[in-house]
Amino acid sequence: MGASNSKSERVYVYGNDVPIGFTPQLQEKLVKDAETGASKVEPPKPAASAPSDMEEKVDALVAKELARILEKNQLDDMKARDRNASTTELLNEIRDISRQIQASPSTKSPTFAKALQARDRVATCLRDNSGRALDCWSEVAEFRALTATIEKEFASGSN
Repeated sequence: MGASNSKSERVYVYGNDVPIGFTPQLQEKLVKDAETGASKVEPPKPAASAPSDMEEKVDALVAKELARILEKNQLDDMKARDRNASTTELLNEIRDISRQIQASPSTKSPTFAKALQARDRVATCLRDNSGRALDCWSEVAEFRALTATIEKEFASGSN
């Protein structure tokens, strides 16, 4: 593990036989900058502004920030209204579908009531025989037969 750290590795240095060259334009610019001292970047001096200029700048920045905040609030309000509207529409659709299901003739048939009772018997049997679901085969068979009857009634359009 630590043995590799104690080994000394040889370092190879390869010589570069290719001469380094600069373009004449770069050489001229470097010489010119060195003579004039233009290569040194001086920080910009703060401009002496009148107090009214500073106030105008501050007022402009404040107005810009207020406009941004106002626009953001308006967008948030619009999103909230859209969300509430879509939620209300969805709840209305759910209520309509629930009414249609309750008014459907298949839920009023005597076979439907028997199927609900059979479903409850299957659930009770499965709870009582946890780990032994195959013991509930007769309840499951009865429930399947009743649901097949309900499907046939629905397909034929009779009660």
